[in-house]
Amino acid sequence: MIDTIYKRGNWQLSRRLPAVIGFALAAVGMLVSLQMDTALGAIVWFTIAILGADMTLSPSWSFCTDIGRKNAGSVSGTMNMAGNVGSLVTALAFPYLLKWTGSTMPFFYVAAGLNVLAIVLWMRMKSDRPLEEEVTF
Repeated sequence: MIDTIYKRGNWQLSRRLPAVIGFALAAVGMLVSLQMDTALGAIVWFTIAILGADMTLSPSWSFCTDIGRKNAGSVSGTMNMAGNVGSLVTALAFPYLLKWTGSTMPFFYVAAGLNVLAIVLWMRMKSDRPLEEEVTF
């Protein structure tokens, strides 16, 4: 999807659209999976959520290259580190949310909300504005 949109001459959209669709699928998949009466239905919708989350990977790495230019490795490493910190926070948040609420559902609502926030932030991303180089001493 990224390549097709990019080849049609829309660099910004080639980054945004796949990410926005991915985060939307992730949010919807999370919320709908909670409404299913069967394990199979929940698995199908949760799989859609995972597909959506995976759709965001390619535009994310492309965006790092776009804004990082010759420092793309540093930008990518920073993004990867932030993702790992997010994984740590998530692993800690789940048992606390379960203890505080007595239910697993708030975790999925929070996850869906974060996906919606990601959509808003991706709509503001500008691939054509590279990070300014820092002064080295």
